[in-house]
Amino acid sequence: MCALSFVPAPAAQAALLFDVGPGGYVRSEQTASDLQTATVGPTHVPSWLQVVVPSGLLYAADSSTDGVLAYLPQYTFLRVLGGGVDRLEVQAYADSGDPGQTGWVDPNQVLPSAPGVGWLVASVPTTLWSAADGDATPQRSLDRFTPLQQLEDEDQGRIQVRVYRPDFSAVVDTGWVDTAATGPAVPPALRVASTSARLSSARGNNQLTQQAFLKLASGAARASASKSGVPASVTVAQAILESDWGASELSQSANNYFGMKAIDRLGDDGVVWMPTSEYDDSGQLYQITSAFRAYKSLADSVVDHDHLLATASRYSSAMQSANDPRQFAALIADAGYSSDPDYADKLVALMDRYDLYTLDS
Repeated sequence: MCALSFVPAPAAQAALLFDVGPGGYVRSEQTASDLQTATVGPTHVPSWLQVVVPSGLLYAADSSTDGVLAYLPQYTFLRVLGGGVDRLEVQAYADSGDPGQTGWVDPNQVLPSAPGVGWLVASVPTTLWSAADGDATPQRSLDRFTPLQQLEDEDQGRIQVRVYRPDFSAVVDTGWVDTAATGPAVPPALRVASTSARLSSARGNNQLTQQAFLKLASGAARASASKSGVPASVTVAQAILESDWGASELSQSANNYFGMKAIDRLGDDGVVWMPTSEYDDSGQLYQITSAFRAYKSLADSVVDHDHLLATASRYSSAMQSANDPRQFAALIADAGYSSDPDYADKLVALMDRYDLYTLDS
């Protein structure tokens, strides 16, 4: 078990100690509350993150022009303090599990993760119980060095834990173990995925009919077009295509109807990470997990989409053809709005089929 190291300690203190060096221990101040979802700032802000690039950057402030405070090794655990405009405010945690420097990180360098505190191992072969009391039933046997994460404080000589596979690829169970059968461990030196449902592919159950979606999207697009100059017909066609008529998980969970990534800033309601398909240079699809902007409403999503097209220099030629929706669609595709080689044709087909051009009159 090289990724999760067992640190011998008295059984009564096992859940409270983290190794900080040869012969030394420090009491962790983290409790079960650290395992819950953050409630600061925007709605879509995770509690914990991990750096997923070889060397992440910890910035001094929520701005693209401020200096770098530190370089964060891959898999560093970060506790989220809040969400800004461009970045997430975090506190980095050391390999020992101790809180360290605070700063700001770009969402495209991190992914939501399990908490960076509360890591344990089974110090001896033991039993996972259904509850803390004496009437609990056994759920499974745990081998020595099984990775565990503490969820609740000690109760009747047992603690509630989450049981991981040896490689941390998945959670296998949740239950209670005897405190005396556990020992503290340093955080895993590898990626540990979040147990949050935000990364799942399950869709919500509040889908609109196509007619209802078309009405809502059209109203928001026309209101935004009056200020941005972006053709409402193209905006609605993109919303249909990108969100599958509002049925996509990204639109349902984050009000993001255009696949807007959080590359240079967050949405007005934070950020979410979800699987997405991209096309490579040869036109082949591949899967990645990306950070996307989260919005408070469909209208906010439309306004941000239109702002991008109206102000980004790479779409300037398209804006000069805003009175020709078909040409506009071709030009934003040429400028790299989507990696789909058939993107413009799909937009035009939707505008033709639903006569979306009437929205521009």
